[in-house]
Amino acid sequence: MAANYQRDFLRKYEKAKEEKNSILCAGFDPAIPGQRKENVVPAKFLEKKTLEEGILSFFEEFLERVQDYCCAIKPNNQYLFYLSLNAYQKLNRKIHDYGLVSILDQKIGDIGSTNDAGFYWMKKMGFDAVTHSPFAGNIKESITAAHAAGLGLITLTLMSNPDAIYFMKEATLEGLKGYEFIAKKVGEYQGDGVVVGATGHVTKEDISTIRKLAGDETIMLVPGIGKQQGDLEKIINFGGTNILLNVSRAIMYAKDIGKAAETYNQKFNEVRKRKKEK
Repeated sequence: MAANYQRDFLRKYEKAKEEKNSILCAGFDPAIPGQRKENVVPAKFLEKKTLEEGILSFFEEFLERVQDYCCAIKPNNQYLFYLSLNAYQKLNRKIHDYGLVSILDQKIGDIGSTNDAGFYWMKKMGFDAVTHSPFAGNIKESITAAHAAGLGLITLTLMSNPDAIYFMKEATLEGLKGYEFIAKKVGEYQGDGVVVGATGHVTKEDISTIRKLAGDETIMLVPGIGKQQGDLEKIINFGGTNILLNVSRAIMYAKDIGKAAETYNQKFNEVRKRKKEK
């Protein structure tokens, strides 16, 4: 399984992208009332139910409304620690029933034995892939272990938050900027994807460099397109073909979730069409 899993995950992504005519990844980051002041799960989903039941109910409605307009769903585990294994399995069965790819936003990154434990349970949960933090240094080992577990691995490469510049741009390794080194290793070791920010200090040159180093088939997962208003044209024009544009809050907490997902998908496809026509 390890030798072929990268291509298996890529094929799943390509199939969903083609069938849905979409590069939208719908993020699921459900904050509960009391966790913050705005952008929270509507109270009606949590009345007279356990927290797990309420969140699954909200997820089912969310998924039903977005599934025609996206090719992937990305639950963020930082918001979902209270879910049981059974709940995660239900969630993923529903994602797969709609022909979508499921990605756990976990940012796993530790020594080998600890990663192995995480990969084991993420596969049990039913995910297709997981996000990965490379700062333990064991990029090759992590990719190999994820593939052995039947999971794709999508590695943080260039984040757009201001402090990321110190580690990912100003720091150098083997004569390369931090993000260049990471992208190169992902490409060399046949990782499945890179996570690249869409705002702030991330330039079109950065995006082009990552694409060149990571390879044409590697999936570029890009957060920051929705509420953070990342530069859509920059990503699509310089990010290559295999991209996933993640939108979370701007869809999940919209008054009309389905309409919001449809609008983003149409916007993405319009830019893709213009690129092809150039």
